[in-house]
Amino acid sequence: MSEDRSLTDFAGDADTDTEATADASTDHDPDPATTTYRWQPDGATCEDCGAMTKRGWRDDGAFVCPDCKSW
Repeated sequence: MSEDRSLTDFAGDADTDTEATADASTDHDPDPATTTYRWQPDGATCEDCGAMTKRGWRDDGAFVCPDCKSW
Protein backbone atom coordinates (compact mmCIF):
# COMPACT_ATOMS: atom_id res chain seq x y z
CA MET A 1 0.00 0.00 0.00
CA SER A 2 1.21 3.45 -0.87
CA GLU A 3 1.85 6.06 1.83
CA ASP A 4 -0.09 8.62 -0.21
CA ARG A 5 -3.79 8.25 0.56
CA SER A 6 -6.82 10.35 -0.21
CA LEU A 7 -9.01 11.89 2.48
CA THR A 8 -11.91 9.85 1.12
CA ASP A 9 -10.07 6.73 2.32
CA PHE A 10 -10.72 7.94 5.88
CA ALA A 11 -14.20 9.45 5.43
CA GLY A 12 -16.17 6.37 6.38
CA ASP A 13 -19.61 5.32 5.21
CA ALA A 14 -22.11 8.10 4.39
CA ASP A 15 -24.97 6.17 6.08
CA THR A 16 -23.05 6.03 9.36
CA ASP A 17 -22.54 9.81 9.37
CA THR A 18 -26.28 10.40 8.78
CA GLU A 19 -27.24 8.10 11.67
CA ALA A 20 -24.82 9.85 14.04
CA THR A 21 -26.29 13.24 13.13
CA ALA A 22 -29.84 11.97 13.68
CA ASP A 23 -28.91 10.57 17.11
CA ALA A 24 -27.25 13.84 18.15
CA SER A 25 -30.35 15.87 17.28
CA THR A 26 -32.54 13.85 19.68
CA ASP A 27 -30.34 14.53 22.71
CA HIS A 28 -31.96 16.43 25.56
CA ASP A 29 -30.62 19.60 27.08
CA PRO A 30 -27.87 19.01 29.64
CA ASP A 31 -28.53 19.49 33.33
CA PRO A 32 -27.51 22.93 34.60
CA ALA A 33 -24.23 23.19 36.50
CA THR A 34 -24.40 22.68 40.25
CA THR A 35 -22.40 24.87 42.59
CA THR A 36 -20.20 22.74 44.85
CA TYR A 37 -18.31 25.48 46.72
CA ARG A 38 -18.93 29.02 47.83
CA TRP A 39 -16.88 31.66 49.61
CA GLN A 40 -18.54 34.32 51.72
CA PRO A 41 -16.14 37.17 52.64
CA ASP A 42 -18.22 38.10 55.70
CA GLY A 43 -18.84 34.48 56.66
CA ALA A 44 -21.95 32.34 56.56
CA THR A 45 -23.56 29.88 58.94
CA CYS A 46 -22.86 26.19 58.36
CA GLU A 47 -26.21 24.55 57.64
CA ASP A 48 -25.15 21.46 59.61
CA CYS A 49 -23.43 22.61 62.81
CA GLY A 50 -24.23 26.35 62.82
CA ALA A 51 -20.58 27.50 62.95
CA MET A 52 -19.51 30.63 61.06
CA THR A 53 -17.32 29.90 58.05
CA LYS A 54 -16.12 31.75 54.99
CA ARG A 55 -15.87 28.52 52.98
CA GLY A 56 -18.93 26.41 52.29
CA TRP A 57 -19.04 23.07 50.50
CA ARG A 58 -22.25 21.51 49.16
CA ASP A 59 -23.12 18.28 50.98
CA ASP A 60 -26.52 16.64 50.37
CA GLY A 61 -27.92 19.91 49.00
CA ALA A 62 -26.76 22.13 51.88
CA PHE A 63 -23.68 24.32 52.23
CA VAL A 64 -21.60 23.14 55.18
CA CYS A 65 -18.24 24.04 56.72
CA PRO A 66 -15.14 22.02 55.80
CA ASP A 67 -15.38 20.12 59.12
CA CYS A 68 -18.93 18.95 58.40
CA LYS A 69 -18.28 18.02 54.74
CA SER A 70 -18.23 14.25 54.23
CA TRP A 71 -15.09 13.84 52.19
